[in-house]
Parts: sequence; structure tokens; C-alpha cells
Amino acid sequence: MPLLFPNLRISQVFGANTDVGKTLLTTALLRATAAQYTNETETSSASGPSRKRVFYLKPVSTGPDEESDVNFVERYAAPYQDVVTTKNLYQYREPMSPHLAAQLAPELPFPSSNDELVDGVERYARTSQQRLGGKRGAMFIETAGGVHSPSLHPPHTQSTFLRALRLPSVLIASPHLGGISTTVSSYESLIIRGYTISAVLCLHHSYYRNHSFLRQYFQDRGIRFFTVRPPPKKHGTVLEDTVRLNQWYADVEQLSSEGESGGVIRDAALWLEEDHDARIQELEGMPERTLKTIWWPFTQHDLVNKREDVMVVDSAFQDNFDAYYAKAPVKSNDSMLNSYMDGSASWFTQSHGHAAEPLTIAAASAAGRYGHVLFPSGTNKPALDLAEKLVSTVGAGWAERVFYSDNGSTAVEVALKMALRASARRYGWTGELGGDVGIIGLRGGYHGDTIGAMDAAEASSYNTAVDWYKGRGHWFSPPTVQYIRGVPTIRSTSPDSWDPLPSSLAPASSTSDSWEIAFSDLQDVYNVSDRLTSPLATYYRNHIRSTLERLAGEGRRFGALILEPICLGAGGMAFVDPLFQACLVEVVRAKYSSESVSSKDRPSSEWCGLPVIYDEVFSGLNRFGYLAASSVLSHPPDISTYAKILTGGLLPLAATLASKSIFEAFLSSSKRDALLHGHSYTAHPVGCAVALRAIEMTEGMEWKTEKELWGVGGKDNVGRWSFWDKGFVMSLSGVKGVKGVMAMGTVLGIELDVADGGYTSHAALDFLTDLRKEIVFSPKGEFSSFQIHSRPLGNVVYLMTSLYTSPSVMRAMEEVLGKKFRERVTS
Repeated sequence: MPLLFPNLRISQVFGANTDVGKTLLTTALLRATAAQYTNETETSSASGPSRKRVFYLKPVSTGPDEESDVNFVERYAAPYQDVVTTKNLYQYREPMSPHLAAQLAPELPFPSSNDELVDGVERYARTSQQRLGGKRGAMFIETAGGVHSPSLHPPHTQSTFLRALRLPSVLIASPHLGGISTTVSSYESLIIRGYTISAVLCLHHSYYRNHSFLRQYFQDRGIRFFTVRPPPKKHGTVLEDTVRLNQWYADVEQLSSEGESGGVIRDAALWLEEDHDARIQELEGMPERTLKTIWWPFTQHDLVNKREDVMVVDSAFQDNFDAYYAKAPVKSNDSMLNSYMDGSASWFTQSHGHAAEPLTIAAASAAGRYGHVLFPSGTNKPALDLAEKLVSTVGAGWAERVFYSDNGSTAVEVALKMALRASARRYGWTGELGGDVGIIGLRGGYHGDTIGAMDAAEASSYNTAVDWYKGRGHWFSPPTVQYIRGVPTIRSTSPDSWDPLPSSLAPASSTSDSWEIAFSDLQDVYNVSDRLTSPLATYYRNHIRSTLERLAGEGRRFGALILEPICLGAGGMAFVDPLFQACLVEVVRAKYSSESVSSKDRPSSEWCGLPVIYDEVFSGLNRFGYLAASSVLSHPPDISTYAKILTGGLLPLAATLASKSIFEAFLSSSKRDALLHGHSYTAHPVGCAVALRAIEMTEGMEWKTEKELWGVGGKDNVGRWSFWDKGFVMSLSGVKGVKGVMAMGTVLGIELDVADGGYTSHAALDFLTDLRKEIVFSPKGEFSSFQIHSRPLGNVVYLMTSLYTSPSVMRAMEEVLGKKFRERVTS
């Protein structure tokens, strides 16, 4: 998809409205560029295709052929016909909006989607670039009508569907009455959608003089503005009009807008060349600048210290980002940018596709209305609406309050403060004594990198190098769920010492520390409500209860249970047996309730035993095909945290939800008993507005195609499913060198069977580096080709999609992944 060639400058031309001189001025720019190339010394033959160096493309045109824009360009670029070539992808006879004109001509070619039209633009650009043979060239792509003229497939407008290409754009301003407004509105629409405006051109109007205002407006924004003398009015014969317009073209190529020698159109054409070169120079210089200035997270700079190690992301759209790697000097016939599938979903945050238009508009609206306003003892509509939405969705049936913060780690810090204060109040802990209270969690769990959140996790590569780290708790080693050799299997994990399995469950190969239990269907694993009465549930409860009793005997005291429900993300995409987590919640609530002096006659709505925290920063809000983990685990939390995809991946925002009884633990007549936590950007209106829109976008989505892949549907439509095909997952789990595979919702996790497992392993990195070289093609032309990019988790290869990734993209990626894993076995 990305089109950035060193030797082919591409400019996309938008008009602020119809009848603003878009084709007229595009032709002028094209002629000035052709004149420049004609004057250069030619090394090729005097005629023929090799001389074609200026290209004009009209993706969609409406109106009679004789009045088409292509016909106009060919007529007035005739002096440079040996240099200029033109192309029209789709032409419809009726002079009206493209989507209507196409309906009135069903016999004419019609793209099956807007993506197919974009693909046609891309293919023409690449073909034209190849024709240059290394020489320098230029292309002008003229859009239809105004910025928001409808696309062939409504409800999108052309500024939306052409965004995939994100070509540097020229805006033709309106010189007419009201033209200042339409021009500024067009500019802002393009900017909001991520376009770069290279220049603005405006025809001079002696009465309205829009150019006098617009020049200053755009210069203040660092955008070059060019005023062009108006063309002669039509009168007389067609031939006479043609002669006069040809003379006008010759004049504006040599004269400035005020009439002096200077050539405003020539200057504009030269500026577009300079702007193109400056873009390339900046791109090439960014790796060195980055290495001198940036301190990356989770990166050993001694290992990543060369230009070619730096990925420069130029832009991102939908599932992909367009990036430049400074691996070697780029040849003139290569695009400097490659399109990469964001397999890390921008490090777990992206869910709605990059630059999702509804989210960017929501952000712009809230930014324009509020900017940011303080929140204590106040409110604003986005923050209030989002809080009510969260309580009624992910918090339905248990949550009453929402506390805002800025990121997942902070949301967990807030949750820990809530839980520990509630426990301290109930059990009479005060002051220094409370500092010795720990939490209960899971080995492999990860809750963030702030000091408090780190202390709520076991010692690991993430935190042991931090001098202040002090693990405060006990972490169970949970059984995990994977497809192993095609079979959904629950496997024990060390270093927990497990009692022997009951004879009804124990396979022949099980030991006290290592066992596996196979299931006939994955749906059976996640049917927690039925499994709660199973022998395995009793086995889990006994293990958990005996462990807690042993810890109590050692004098250990705990103030909360914290879980990453369903999947331990940063811990290696480890899918935990949901039954184990459900039993852990049950035992913790029952055991500690019996020790509470205040448990008698307590309302059922209050928390029991210890406050239970669900850390759904990574997993919640449909990441795994469910809205909230309580719907899978059959038990609601007392506190839950959300971030990352809360805003669809656009802005940092976090929310900690709490039950009524947790909230009431902070009520008193003293301010020191309040939850004294916050930051300056609490409940940022822009983030709240975007989060609310992100949730609304997914409400009502059914993902029928994806569910059918996993046999989920019917009347109840209940079960676990994934964007990744069930057959693919089963097949991949049987490949030699693969220890296990699991997929749910948007996430695929592949554990490699290597000796040096864990976060410090390089096994997944080596595989992903090799995978990045593969190009994913669409056999039916449904999408543009791309490569796959992801970050490793030690010996775990993971990939995640957005909630909108198409089935065709999924199947193509599965084919490439399968191929690479089979090659890995034979190499």
C-alpha cells in the first residue's frame, strides 16, 4: 500500500468544492513539471514509452467522455504529449455523484469495494514508477468533486477511502463566495484524517479576493500558498477558447500572480519536488536522530544500536502501519515504505484499527469543546457518560463507581489501594502493620511497571532489576490451556507441588508435579458453570485451600486477590484454566470470610473474604471475544481495571471500577480517609469521549463469520471463538518444535518448544525476524500486500488483530504462518 519512491513524486489533488479549478490547475502543475523534465538532458530514445515521465490519473470520473478530465488534460498538455501519459480507472457518463452515476450505468466496470479502487490506484502508480527506468518522474492523482464527495461505495467519502494511501496532497482552494469557509473546512477535514498538505493553490478573484485571507491562514500553519491568475472567460468558438486557454497556461508558467516574471505555477511545481525530497531526507535521518535521543522501553540499547535496527513508522491505518527500515540504501525503483500488519496491535492497545475515523472525530470534537478541565468535585459530559456506560456494561450487576487514571499500571495501583484499605478497615489493620500485608495472585501475572504494581507480581525479568522491588504476596502456578497435538489440553505448571490427581482424572503419564488433561472440545473447557461441580474443581479447591492454610501457619497475611482473567498477557500469552481462577475466587472469598469478626449479618452485596481484583487492562472489552471476564468465570470481581483498548487504541486512559462496599470503605468525616490518589489529567474529556465512542462502535457487533469457524452460534450464541481459524490452530499445534498453541478472540499465542524458554529467550525473536521478510498476498485482490510485524515474548510468538480484521486477511496470514513453521522444521 505505501507509495514513496525516491524517483517518482506523487501528489494527490483535492478540491475544496466542485468548480474551483481543480482540473485546470492540476493540468498547469502537470505542464510545468513536464517542461522541467523536457529541458533536462535525455539519455533515452527520442520517443516512445521510455520518455513518459509525468503521469496523470483520475480514479473516478463522471460526465460524457468528451468532457472528461482526462480528455481536458490530454488536450491542454498536448505540447508535452511525448512526456505526459494519462489514465482513467472508472468513467461513468452521467455528470453526478460517483455512486449515483455508477448505478445508472450497470453495464460499465464497477469495483467490488472501495479497497479495490484504492488497489487500482496503487497498481497504476507502481507500474508507472517501473516505466521510469530509474529516471525522475511525477504523478498527479486528481480526486473527484470536493473532499467529501461520495465514494463508489457509500457511506464513505473519498477522503476516507483514499486515506489508505496517505499521499501528499495539494488542496485547490475555492475563489468563490463562501470559498474561505469551504476551503478551511476541507483543510481541517483532511488534517483530521491524517493527510499531509504539501501546498494550497487558489485562483485569483478580483472581487471576493479569498486568496488574501487564505494566504495568511495557511502560511501561519507552515503550508505554502500560491495564488494563480484566473483563466480567460469563455466566449467565441471552441477553437478560440482553446487558443486563449493555451496562452493562459503559457503565461502562468512564466508569471507570478501579480504579473511579474517569476512563474507561480513553475514555483509551485518546483516546491512539490523540494517537498518530496525533504520528506525522504527526514525519513532517512530519523534513525540516527532517534539513536541519539530516545530511551526505548523494554529495550537493551547495547543490542539495538544501529540505523537498520530502527523502524520508522511513517503512518498507520486500519490493521497496518507503513514503516521505513534503514537496512540499506533504497533503490530508485523500490518504495521506501513497507506495509506491516501490526501483529502486536501496537503493544496491546489497538482494537478498532489505526486512525479509525469515528474515534479521531470524537477526539477532535472533545478537544475543541474542552481541551482538559480539572475533575475533583466536578464533572464533564464525556467523563460522566463513559462512567455510566462502564457501570452498565463491564460493571453490570456489581460495580457502582468509576475512578479514572491514565494507564493500566496506575489503574492497578488504584485498585490495590482500594482493596487494601477495605481489608484494613474490616480486619483492623492500621498504619505500619498494613505495610506487611501481601496479595494473592498468579505466577506469570503482570500488572504494570510502577512500583506498587510491580510488587503485586512475582520476581521476574520485569522487576528484579528494580532496586525498590519487594514482592508482596504469594503467587499460585495456574494450570494452562493449549491445543497440544491438535487436542485442547489443560496442563499443570511448576513450581507448585500438586497432590496426585484423582484416579478418575489422572492420565497414565501424570505425576504429582506434571499432568495433562485432554478435552474433546474447547467449549467444554470454558463451560465453567458446569465444571464447578466436577472432580477437578474439588481438586483445585483442595490445592488452593491447603496452600493458603500453610501460608497462614507461616504468619503470612493477605489483603486482596488480583487476577489477570483468562490470559496472562505479558507473562507469555498463557491461557489459564478458567476453572482454576473461578475456584481461587471462591476459596479466597469463603476462607477469609470465616475469619472476619464482622462477617455476621453482612449484606450479600458486600465483598467477602478478601476483595477480588480483575486486572482486565489487557484482556477486557472484547479482546478475547467477551466484554468482561465475569461472564466467563461465573464470578464478578469487587474491583476491575480497564485501559489499553478502552479508547480503541487512540489515547491513554484507564478506569478502575469498584463495588458499593469498596467505595464505602473510604467514607468518613476526615479527608485523610479519602482515596488520595489522582493526577492532573484525571478524566481527560478527550480520552473519555473517545472511549465512549469506541465502546459504542462494538455494541451490536456479532462476528458471525468468526464464530462459525469455532462452531459457536445457534440460539444461545455462547462459547469461545477466535478470528483465527480453529483448523489452523489445531494443525499448527501438531508441528514439530511447537509446544502448544492457543487462540481466543483477536489473540494467537504459539509456544515454541526450546530449551531456553522464558522471557529472555531469543527463539520467538528469531522466528519473527524471519517471518517479517515474507509478503502476504491476497489471491483475489481483496487487500494490498503486506508483511507481518510483532514483538516476541521470549519463546512465545504471538499475533493479535483488531476487532475489524477481515476474514480474507486472516486466512492469508494463516497460510504464511503455516508455511514458515513447516520450513522451520525442515531447515
